[in-house]
Amino acid sequence: MANAESHPPNSASAALRAGAMGGFCAKPGILLVVGLGNPGAAYLHSRHNLGQFILDDLARNLNLKWINNRRLNADLARGRLGRQEILLARPLSYMNDSGYPVQRIANYFKVPHEEIVIVYDDISLPLGEFKITRRCGSGGHNGMADVCDKLGECVRFRVGIGSKPDKEMDLKDFVLGKFSDEEQAAILYAMPTILTAIKSLANNPETST
Repeated sequence: MANAESHPPNSASAALRAGAMGGFCAKPGILLVVGLGNPGAAYLHSRHNLGQFILDDLARNLNLKWINNRRLNADLARGRLGRQEILLARPLSYMNDSGYPVQRIANYFKVPHEEIVIVYDDISLPLGEFKITRRCGSGGHNGMADVCDKLGECVRFRVGIGSKPDKEMDLKDFVLGKFSDEEQAAILYAMPTILTAIKSLANNPETST
């Protein structure tokens, strides 16, 4: 089965029917879903914090409550999705140092690295589209590079923020900038599809390949 599939915002049903999760299936135990981003109000609505924005919506969707865990340097929300126990995590480190808190959370809860899903922003995908890949790799994303350095293995859930409107624009300025009203509307439109795809990783009954 293919290692990665990309999906436009309204393709969740077709993607799931086609087995687009890349054969991934959570085993008994905890499925850890991590949203990458930067801490603090200044970064709250930036493109680079899209992973944490998505996890906030997922927590609301599942009626889970965030609890700050200083020892693990993260906000955590724990519950069940069908028969699968699920743990959501928002690391409180800065983006480029995401790997260490993710590693500590995984070790503390004894989560195998192949059962860790990392949700994060990607400039190589159109706004609102997502791609699921069953191997580590950064694609130039510094936060994901640090996660891969610490874990070696995980499931990447990349969500597109689109490309820079101006080629001369500094990449840092773009990813740390806020979504426009139109972009926010596009993300909100795509959100049900994105949440369905994340939840399918816990509910997929097929055996991992």
